Amino acid sequence: MTKAVTGEPDLIGTLYERYKIPLFSYFYKLTGGQQASSEDLVQTVFYRVLKYRQQYKGKGSFVGWLFTIAHHVGIDYHRDQKHTQMRQVEISDHHGMSEENHDLENSERSALLLKALGLLKTEEREILILSKQDCIKYSEIAEIFQCSENVIKVRIFRALKKLKDIYQKLENS
Repeated sequence: MTKAVTGEPDLIGTLYERYKIPLFSYFYKLTGGQQASSEDLVQTVFYRVLKYRQQYKGKGSFVGWLFTIAHHVGIDYHRDQKHTQMRQVEISDHHGMSEENHDLENSERSALLLKALGLLKTEEREILILSKQDCIKYSEIAEIFQCSENVIKVRIFRALKKLKDIYQKLENS
């Protein structure tokens, strides 16, 4: 990124190739499984990286800076969509009759987990995705949310507890 700031913006393409999948995964879960929206949001993040590359000072990690941009893009997305309530994750069954029961059970668990994740508040879902899915360090998540690392640890603990409760309710219904 430092080279991109100092006059080689073509190198942002390399960064795009490296981070497009983690960003897509992040947005896919944040948008409740909307593939087209997730792809658009990844493009928006890299548009902003290119546009604001001069603001990157090299302090802290690039991943933290990148996901801070992604966090703000996600906020803009939800504001634009006029989200007042969390979207329900639509689950469609794509399984054929010939699949094994084990695969079907794992798929159902994954679908149930995605649905439970979709029922969390946006910030709770986002923190869990960053910490567990994208393996972002707590200190970097704290930078993104502009709070202390201890606050992030508490939020993650509470979000995991809430996710577990929601999952169990869905599983038993």
